[in-house]
Formats: sequence, C-alpha cells, structure tokens
Amino acid sequence: MKILHELQNPWRTESQRLVYENSWIRLREDQVIRPDGKAGIYSVIETRLATGVVPLTDTDEVYLVGQYRYPTNCYSWEIPEGGAEPGESPLDAIQRELREETGITADSWQELGARIQVSNCFSSEEAQLFLARKLSLGTALPDGTERLEVRVVPLKLCLKMISEGEITDALSIIGIYRAQELLRSRS
Repeated sequence: MKILHELQNPWRTESQRLVYENSWIRLREDQVIRPDGKAGIYSVIETRLATGVVPLTDTDEVYLVGQYRYPTNCYSWEIPEGGAEPGESPLDAIQRELREETGITADSWQELGARIQVSNCFSSEEAQLFLARKLSLGTALPDGTERLEVRVVPLKLCLKMISEGEITDALSIIGIYRAQELLRSRS
C-alpha cells in the first residue's frame, strides 16, 4: 500500500556552492527560499550509495561485524556494510564488502525492500540492504581503516541486542528487522 501526498515541494533553490569535498563526502551549501517565503541557507552532505547485508546461515544465525567507530567514539556491532564505488552496482558493492569484512561469499542474494534515506534532514545518502543465504566461508581482507571482529549470532538474539541497545547502527537495525519480516512472511 502506498500513501499518496498532495503537497508540492515548498523549497526553492536559488544557488548551490560546493564547500568541501573528499573521497567520501561532498558538503554543499544552497541558497534557498524556505517554505515560509524567507531566504535562507541549507547545508547538504552528499555521499555515495551505502550498502548493507544480513548474512544468514541455514540455522537463522547472522554474521555480525564488530568495530570501533571513530565519529561516535564507541564500539559497534553491525551487519557488514560499505559504500559503492563510482559505477559499481549496489549488489557488486555489498558482495565486495561482505568478502572483505568477513571472507564470506553467498550463492543467494535478495534485496531487503526499497532504498533507505539514511538521514534525510541533512544528507542525501541512501542505502540498499540485502539478505545473503547459502554462505561459503573464506578469509577476510579488511582495509587499513578497519580492525574487525566477526561473530555468528542467532537472529532472535540480534533482535534482543537491538531492543537492549547493543546494536544501535541504523542500517543494521533496519536490515535485521526486514530480514526477520521476510522470513516470517515465508513461513
């Protein structure tokens, strides 16, 4: 079911200026006319497409990746995630990330719903989530910015970790819930 809306975009962009850019993000500052008719600025962070995967075993266990996250200054348990390179498809990107972070390859892939707007109040970042099944184990090849732990956790325990605040990463929470819903709808 799709809920329709009747509103037109109330924002008007007068100009755009690139403030900062590196390999991962672009910061743009737009001169806008706000919905109340007054002039203002709106800063937008642009990023590459993010991808995430719930690697699920035949016994409904999830491979989680644990790592220290610099921006939040805390340790985080997450599903394998990463950004798509320019010109790389979402599926190719997450297959690469899964292999790099865990050493896992999978024979069965399914998108977990529509793309997610990660933080649409200040970023244009979107993410595509996948479910991976029929897993084969290999050797992880993390990049130099990653020191990772990999754990196999029952899906039911992942849900408990979410409710108890042990899994706080947004893509992981959405991916795990979407995977659970998909499995429930099949049974």
